[in-house]
Amino acid sequence: MLVGPKRLYGLIGHPVAQSLSPVIHESVYRKVGVEAVYLLWDVEGREVHFVVEGLRNLANGFNVTIPHKERVRAHCDSESSEVSILGAVNTVKVEGAKLHCFNTDVYGVERCLRGLASDGFTMLVLGAGGAAKAAVLAAQHLGASTVIISNRTRSRAVQLAGIAEALGLRARVVAWPPPREAIEEADVLFNATPLGMEGVGGAPPVDTDAISPKHVVFDAIYKPLETPLIRAARERNARTVDGLCMLVWQALEADRIWLGIDPSEKLYQAARKAALEALQRAVSRRARSTS
Repeated sequence: MLVGPKRLYGLIGHPVAQSLSPVIHESVYRKVGVEAVYLLWDVEGREVHFVVEGLRNLANGFNVTIPHKERVRAHCDSESSEVSILGAVNTVKVEGAKLHCFNTDVYGVERCLRGLASDGFTMLVLGAGGAAKAAVLAAQHLGASTVIISNRTRSRAVQLAGIAEALGLRARVVAWPPPREAIEEADVLFNATPLGMEGVGGAPPVDTDAISPKHVVFDAIYKPLETPLIRAARERNARTVDGLCMLVWQALEADRIWLGIDPSEKLYQAARKAALEALQRAVSRRARSTS
C-alpha cells in the first residue's frame, strides 16, 4: 500500500462543476491507500496561466480539460511524445516546481479498444478536436491502417489528416455528415463530437442504417451513458464502447503517472462503479427537482 502525507490533485477547465473526475480519482486513492484530495478549479480564459503557475508550488499534479489543453503546454518543463504529436496536455505531474506534461486520453482510447480492433483496421473519426486527435494516435498504436475524418469545419479535418499521415497512416477527409460508403468501409466508428450529449442532444451524427454487426462504435460522450448513437449501434448488434470507459482509463493512467500505481482492471471496475453511482445520484436529484 502507498502511504504518505496528504497530496493535492485537481482539474482545471471551464466548466467543471459536473465533472466526475473527483469521484473517479478519490475512489482510486481509497483503494490504494493514498491520502489525497482531488479538487475542481473552474478557470476562464487567460486566468489559466496564473492558476497553472500557482499550482506549480502548491499541487502534486493536475488534470486539464477544455478549453485549456493547448494553453497549458506553454508552461511545460517537459512533455511526453503524445503531447509533442498532438499539441494538447491533459495531465501534469509537479516535481520540484517543474511541470511534466502528458496526454492520457490516448491511453484511454487505446485501452478501451484493446482486443476489439483487428490489425490493419480502418477508423472513421467524427470530429477533429482533442478527443479526435487522441483517437487517431491510439489507432496508430493499435495497428490501424487507415483513418477517415469527417468534421463540420473541413480545414480542421485536413489538419488532423496531416497528423495521421505523419504517423504513417493512410488518411482522407470526407464530407460532413460522412457518406454511407465511409461508414460501411470503417471497422471502428469514433464519435468525438458533442452530438448526443446532455444539453446538446440531436440525432446520431451518422446514418445509423449503415452500421452493422462488424462495427465497433465508440462514443466519447458519457452523459448520457447511452447516447442515441450507442443505442442505434446496439440495435444493429454492433459492439459498443461508451465514453465512461475512456474517462476512467485516462484517469487511471494519470494516477499511474502521479502515484506509480498499476492501472489494473480491478481498479477500473471500482472507479467505474463509483462513477456510475454518481451519475445515478445526479439523475435522481434532477428527477426530484422536477417532480
